[in-house]
Amino acid sequence: MNKIIHLEDIKNIRKLEQQVYNETQIPTYDISHWNAGTQYKELLLSNFEIDCNLDFSNYHYSYEYEEKVQQAVACKLLNIPDCQYNCVFIHSATAAICCISDYLNKHGYKKVCVIDPSYFSIYSCLLSFGLNVQKESLILDGDGHCVLPYQTILQKGYDAVWITSPIFSTGIYYEESQVLLMEKLVQNNILLIIDESAAAPHQTLTDRLPTSNNIIAFFSPHKYLSINSIKFAAILCSGTVKEYLEDWIDVFIGSLPISACAAIQHYLSPNFSMCASLHNKHIMKNKQLVDELCCSFPNNYYRGIGSTYITIQNSRLPYQDCLDSYFMYNMMQHTHTSFIPGYINGFSQTWGLCYRINLTHDYNMIKSHLGRLFNHFL
Repeated sequence: MNKIIHLEDIKNIRKLEQQVYNETQIPTYDISHWNAGTQYKELLLSNFEIDCNLDFSNYHYSYEYEEKVQQAVACKLLNIPDCQYNCVFIHSATAAICCISDYLNKHGYKKVCVIDPSYFSIYSCLLSFGLNVQKESLILDGDGHCVLPYQTILQKGYDAVWITSPIFSTGIYYEESQVLLMEKLVQNNILLIIDESAAAPHQTLTDRLPTSNNIIAFFSPHKYLSINSIKFAAILCSGTVKEYLEDWIDVFIGSLPISACAAIQHYLSPNFSMCASLHNKHIMKNKQLVDELCCSFPNNYYRGIGSTYITIQNSRLPYQDCLDSYFMYNMMQHTHTSFIPGYINGFSQTWGLCYRINLTHDYNMIKSHLGRLFNHFL
């Protein structure tokens, strides 16, 4: 394998954006973009407090942190007073994906299942480590509930299952009936890898499951706040997995950058909670705006409870399983708005045409560009 699945489609969308700009001299606004809007950045920057009194010259490694610091992070992540998982620090969720993929490969996992929708690079990363990996889609039933393909997982004999919570870019958290199915998978000696890198504080999946050696979960709390440069990731796992990761992280990733060390300190400070409160107020205001637009254009809707990202669906437009360049170009020409189609992240046909929006974007930009999209799709 020498290609990253769907990366070419993303590049071609960027080329279309540039083409429309060259023809009109009007920039195309990507409503799916990971980066936050100017208003949110200014709000956060004016309230963000971080300790810069750190050693900039020495190497920093996860295993050098005192256990009480690792446990403090783990307990805060799961919102519990005592955590039975071990904790490994790493600089990003992307690095965590690579190191966990390596662990699966070296420990003989024969058949890995990625539950879609998921971050587009996970499947390609697992393949690049030589794993036998297949995708299985969440089932969206007639009532709009997301159902785990539990029987398919058992019938196909997967020994590891990769799950994203909340369901990728939707703000949808798993219902209790699905958590019980995950618990059964763990009891069947199936390893559950839980990507909670975008989970809201106190809304994690891992704390709803019994502690188990068959669970590896990873988090990146600043990612929820749309802070993408000063951040860290924490992997919660058994002692055996921790020992392996701490040995091999140095081979694959190297030491923790100073930004990750600063982010760990910030996460444990009261200022993180204050920033999270400001974030939630900002996205709730934008969510109310989206609700108003959906009422005005009822063919458009979403199912999430309101996270940093939600996924808009359209009941009239057909599902796209590949890039329709004419559709995207025509949309950009008329609206000067762009998005990442849901199929790129594994949204199945039951979702119809769908796309992510980032609720940390500026209020007026969402109002203008999402309104244009809704009007264009009439």
